[in-house]
Amino acid sequence: MPRRFTLLICLVAALAVPVGIAHAQSSPFAPLPPAATTPDAEPTVTSATSTTSDDGGLKSWQQILIFAGGGILLLGIAWAIVTDARSHAPVKDDTEEQHESRLRKEEDIKRRKAKNRAATKRSRQARKRNR
Repeated sequence: MPRRFTLLICLVAALAVPVGIAHAQSSPFAPLPPAATTPDAEPTVTSATSTTSDDGGLKSWQQILIFAGGGILLLGIAWAIVTDARSHAPVKDDTEEQHESRLRKEEDIKRRKAKNRAATKRSRQARKRNR
């Protein structure tokens, strides 16, 4: 059930964002408009007042859709990671058998260390005798 819910959210976000963006763009393959020609004899006069129209960029509702889609996507990824990590995490039930096996392992490590130290000590003494 949770996987289906995550998949549904991802699909809705993936389908909603490109549709809104695609309608706002014009075709990049359209031919260029013709260049404006001005006669050489007359100087061009520019007026100080100019109107600025915001024709470029995304509209606010498109930006909201993009950020909402990104947020939903990030939440879905985080949720999937957390649920997967919880399902694969080791269980910390300290039963009697686990406790005994841990003690045996620690004793084995101590025994190996002591054996290695003794072998190192014997080889050191042998090197001193053979000088």
